[in-house]
Amino acid sequence: MKRLISAILPAVLVWMVLASDSVHAQTLKKVKLTMPVVALSMTPVYLAQAKGYFAEEGLDVEMITTAGGGPDIKALIAGEADFTFTPGDNVILAYQEGKRLVMVMTGLYRLFINWAIHKDVAKARGITETTPLAEKLKALKGLTVGATQPGALTAHLAAFVIRKAGYVPQEDVKIIPIGAGPTWLAALENRKVDVALTATPVPETAISRGFALMFINNAKGEDPSIPEFLMENLITRPEIVEKNPDLVRRMVRALVKANKWALGSAPEQVAEALKPSLGARTSPEVFLAGVKSTLPTLSPDGRTSERSVQITQDVLEVAGILKKRVAYSEIVNNDFLPR
Repeated sequence: MKRLISAILPAVLVWMVLASDSVHAQTLKKVKLTMPVVALSMTPVYLAQAKGYFAEEGLDVEMITTAGGGPDIKALIAGEADFTFTPGDNVILAYQEGKRLVMVMTGLYRLFINWAIHKDVAKARGITETTPLAEKLKALKGLTVGATQPGALTAHLAAFVIRKAGYVPQEDVKIIPIGAGPTWLAALENRKVDVALTATPVPETAISRGFALMFINNAKGEDPSIPEFLMENLITRPEIVEKNPDLVRRMVRALVKANKWALGSAPEQVAEALKPSLGARTSPEVFLAGVKSTLPTLSPDGRTSERSVQITQDVLEVAGILKKRVAYSEIVNNDFLPR
């Protein structure tokens, strides 16, 4: 009998472990999360997945990318997603159209969208990476700027910068959509556009391939008028906040854990964790440089500040997009942050 038990016991233990894993997988709460692009600006989400923080919170998160801002927020408004991780300007613009959304966590609190200019255009305009910002902006007249999508943050920032330079968007400087990632790179390389902007490390990839120069480095704070910004926020609908606060709390907790881990780790460790999701098409050197640029933009506590809301509205106002300013309390809820 003892021999029989000894033979059977290991198999029973293995079955119990597998059964436990199966039950755990079945009990994970399925969540749909939209994101505008596959880029380092999505670092908190990809780290929460890679480090198992979503699973620790009992969540099975389906991440859906939309090749630029716009469709991501529309899916949330339509009830096709539970959350979106996207720039908070979307919340402000949705509110002025009568659609209320709520920011429940800030992932990145500094502007993380850089501009690259085709090297031939830069040469013709006498622009280098060290040219003062005001001179760079004046050189935009007559050029075509590539943004990811109409209505995306890249398009809003393009309009902001063009107006800041004293020009009229679509009259003095054209803005056209060129998508994200590979299509963005192809458009700039093939001179479909003269200048383009998107999240790191895509502009840096264009530079590393030799056909572009850095035009505006927002990740390094080249534009001092934007010290804070609603760069990437976890956003949901008011009814989810009211009816399922525990789900909101678990999502927020997972993303804050991801940021805390990243801020307490070496850049090389963060790059290694992100590599399967974000680093496959980028050289290791460029990717690591992008990660090093990302880390200072991560929010250590997830809090959405009143200053970031005001500055984001300033940008939208200058861009000619904002109709009416929104009160901070109407679109921000910090109550779900870990205490």
